[in-house]
Order: sequence, then C-alpha cells, then structure tokens
Amino acid sequence: MEQDIIVKDAGKLEHFTAGDLCSLAEVLHPRNEKLPFSDYSLSHAEILPRGHTVPHRLKTSSEVYWIIEGTGTLFINGNPVALKKGKAVLVAPSAEQYAVNDGDGTLEFLCIVSPPWNKSDEEII
Repeated sequence: MEQDIIVKDAGKLEHFTAGDLCSLAEVLHPRNEKLPFSDYSLSHAEILPRGHTVPHRLKTSSEVYWIIEGTGTLFINGNPVALKKGKAVLVAPSAEQYAVNDGDGTLEFLCIVSPPWNKSDEEII
C-alpha cells in the first residue's frame, strides 16, 4: 500500500490564539486528517518578543517543546528551564507550565503532544 505524502509549511498555516495565549497552528493532528498514526499531534507555536503564555496544564497528555528559534524560559511546576534553539523539553501530564519569551525576537517552537492535543484536556490555571 502506497502512503500519501503530507507536506506542511508552517508559514502558510493558519495560526490562532490558544487558551494559554500562545499563537498556535496545528500541523498534523489525527482528528483533522487521515494520518498513518493516531498517538500524537504536532503544532507550530510562537510567542512574540517579551510575551508569555499563561499557566496551564494538560491533564492526561505529555508535551515536548522543540525550540526552533529564539530564547526564553519554560516554567514547569515552578522550575525554570532555559530555552534556546535546538533544545527539547518534556512536560509530563498534569504539570503546571508556562513559557516566557525573554528575547528580542520571536520564540518559535514545535509542540508534540501525546495522546494528541484536545482542548478539553487543557486546563488554564
């Protein structure tokens, strides 16, 4: 069986303001399209210079932040984690988290969420 090729361009995806105030675009999500997997979702996120998200948690999902560009700090249960290009950070389910862009450029990152992100799983604190 031949697999379809799926190509996405983050610059052309429609971003929206998520509940945590992050600019987010769903890149790959099994609820939105036919994918050969159903155990995670992938989103592209941006936080403007000197901006931040609000404290929130994913009740049942794990989340990986993969930093593409910029610098900042991710707070996980009050513990600061420095963010920079090339760094990946795992946030466990139910951990309180928020991100701060402490740089002069956009903080750009990917969010890999497993099981796939679901609005009902996100709790704004």
